Amino acid sequence: MADWKETRSITLAFLNELSDADLDKILPRKKLNTIRLHMYELTLGQQGYVTALTTKAVVFGDEYNNYLSLPTETLIATMTKLDAELERALELLNGSESVEFFGEQINVHQMLSMMNGHEQMHIGQIIAFCYATGIEIPHSISEQMNLEG
Repeated sequence: MADWKETRSITLAFLNELSDADLDKILPRKKLNTIRLHMYELTLGQQGYVTALTTKAVVFGDEYNNYLSLPTETLIATMTKLDAELERALELLNGSESVEFFGEQINVHQMLSMMNGHEQMHIGQIIAFCYATGIEIPHSISEQMNLEG
């Protein structure tokens, strides 16, 4: 959980510190072409992982058709709710459990690592898109990650 909370804090810093204009600026990517849409995708992915802790199977929905420019507050509230659900679900596990992931059995630790890696990948993309499109990276993130301005 400590690793996850560290990663999630960076995601939340982007949401808390970027303007709506920056969150909605069109990025050079086909499907996930705004930072806000990246954030929405992260909630969909985390929901699949969190649900798998009880169903024992990871299933990702493709709910992009339902996406409407979600307010920042809604995205933050969803992430906060999912983080609380994650923590509660993990308290019930002993670490030896496995889940089905696209037809293969993986240990719950491996699944959590994949969830964390997925979020970190998006953070890296968001940072690159900020550089490419002139969005100023919040100081709290650039300082924490030792990024050049």
